[in-house]
Amino acid sequence: MALEICDLTATYGEGTVLHGVSLTAKPGMVTALVGRNGAGKTTTLKALMGLVTSPSGTVSLDGKDLTKLPAYERARAGIGYVPQGREIFPQLTVKENLELGMEANPEVRSIPEDIFETFPVLKEFLGRRGGDLSGGQQQQLAIARALVAKPRVLVLDEPTEGIQPSVIQEIGRVITRLKQNVAVLLVEQYLEFALDIADDVYVIEKGEIVQHGKPGELDEEKLKETMSL
Repeated sequence: MALEICDLTATYGEGTVLHGVSLTAKPGMVTALVGRNGAGKTTTLKALMGLVTSPSGTVSLDGKDLTKLPAYERARAGIGYVPQGREIFPQLTVKENLELGMEANPEVRSIPEDIFETFPVLKEFLGRRGGDLSGGQQQQLAIARALVAKPRVLVLDEPTEGIQPSVIQEIGRVITRLKQNVAVLLVEQYLEFALDIADDVYVIEKGEIVQHGKPGELDEEKLKETMSL
């Protein structure tokens, strides 16, 4: 039972950006997709969520084909997506941002208490506007908003971007704990962070997967070369 992407392509205008990407994110694991800027990491996640045109390939969750579903239906099927840049609503309070996350799961009637166990600062700042939080707090809010709907897969796009080192460590600890309950698919350019918390790693270059394995099994020289191209 897992999230599976098989031979997925993606296009922007006339150009093809993904060339048959395949990967699997399993429960109890952090699966990382790494690569340099422009390699196709974010496009892979957008194609997974139905936010870009995918002429071919499939996306399935626990054996259910999601390929033809719009983004909101994929969210309701159990994929929690935290986009690059967080995209919280700055004018809304922390509480209102979290309540919006409930829209993806009609069975969730109130903010689960374990959200505040995972992110205690959010309980303290429930009435504060999202735009008044620090970058690290906004990232915690974005992750919490995705978790409110109790997804089976948590998809994170560059969660360390613009975050100070001490907060990055805390986010790493949170992600490691979260994998006990959900499959985590992490896109990350900060290679050291990704390799530290990942159980399984895919390396993407020019829209194609060029390496796959556990962090200790990857060809380090080839990886460094790919990341510095």
